[in-house]
Amino acid sequence: MQVALRTSLATQHDADTTRRVPPPIPPSCRRRSQHCRWRKVDEVNRGVHLKRALPPILTAAALVAPPVFGTVPATAAQPAQPAAAPAKPSPKALTALSDRLTSKLGAQQAGSYIDRAGNLVVNVTSAAAAQQVKAAGATPRTVAHGGGPLAAAKSKLDRLAGGAGTKGLSWGVDVYSNSVVVNVPKGADGAATAAFVKKARALGDTVKIKQVAAAPRLTLGPGEAILTGGSRCSVSAIGTGSGDYVVTAGHCTNIGSSWTTSGGEQVGTVAASRFPGNDYGTIRVTNSSLQVSNDNLTDVGRPAAGTQIIKKGSTTGTTSGTIVGYDRTVNYQEGSVSGLIETNACVQPGDSGGSLQSGSTAIGITSGGTTGGCGGNFQSFFQPLDVVLQGQGLTLK
Repeated sequence: MQVALRTSLATQHDADTTRRVPPPIPPSCRRRSQHCRWRKVDEVNRGVHLKRALPPILTAAALVAPPVFGTVPATAAQPAQPAAAPAKPSPKALTALSDRLTSKLGAQQAGSYIDRAGNLVVNVTSAAAAQQVKAAGATPRTVAHGGGPLAAAKSKLDRLAGGAGTKGLSWGVDVYSNSVVVNVPKGADGAATAAFVKKARALGDTVKIKQVAAAPRLTLGPGEAILTGGSRCSVSAIGTGSGDYVVTAGHCTNIGSSWTTSGGEQVGTVAASRFPGNDYGTIRVTNSSLQVSNDNLTDVGRPAAGTQIIKKGSTTGTTSGTIVGYDRTVNYQEGSVSGLIETNACVQPGDSGGSLQSGSTAIGITSGGTTGGCGGNFQSFFQPLDVVLQGQGLTLK
């Protein structure tokens, strides 16, 4: 009998997810696994989607003409009907346009995002760059800092990652505020943290300090999905190369070498495990009767900030939100990880290793986030999937 393993673990929920549970959490699990279906892609590139594009998101089909009062002779010319409203570009098309513009503008740009109306906004530092953005059909936004100074400020902070005063803090370039935002959790008021914040402020107006509700934690806990030694994580993707591989979080694969489904069927053994620094791991599928595929996901990419996303994990199921930004440095208690994606979708213990998606695009692997419930101002962090596939010589199955 074939047993199925799914990435989309959205049908079951952990009744205890509202409790604050510090990781790792090793209770055993008795949930069932499900199918995940994937298709192979030929390469992985930032913002370049390698299979079919999603159909465009359409606005209203046409505008209704106002009523004409009085009589109109049969031979009179009828009023022209307004033309149909132009279709909005798809998120994939906007991401591709963003990549082209930011590459072309170089030092005159400072990132881009999709606003709530579905328009691409590009941060620029000159009138000439603004004209180029307008000509391409996007919205320019003039800002004070270019991408170079912001990247330089973040690089200086990254040299201090994992050091005194950084535990529980995270930072990255925020395209909305045109600054490097340093997130400091409430209660992190020790002398070492104060000294770090002082160093960050000394970098000038390229850096902003923001207080957040709590420190991010690795999301490992009891439940379904894939298990080792009583600990449970979730599946992000199925990669293929010299065989099939389950892709999950590195802080999960660090726990044990042999993994099973929630039903007790053998999955395989760890082939690669990267944490800290990165946060990913791969498990080589050694059970020939285990059916693995990638559901509706057909390509891998990095959609623009502001893109609507969903996260699928074995504790909270499917949660939704938007991409806040890329290249975040997060200082977990267990170690620092850089290059992460930040979103506002809820994750909880047990969702680790789960799938970050937008439409048919696979984006990332659940790393960590705020635990203790899914309230407002949530922060969650994900390892980019393209880094894993490229680093391990894999493609989507």
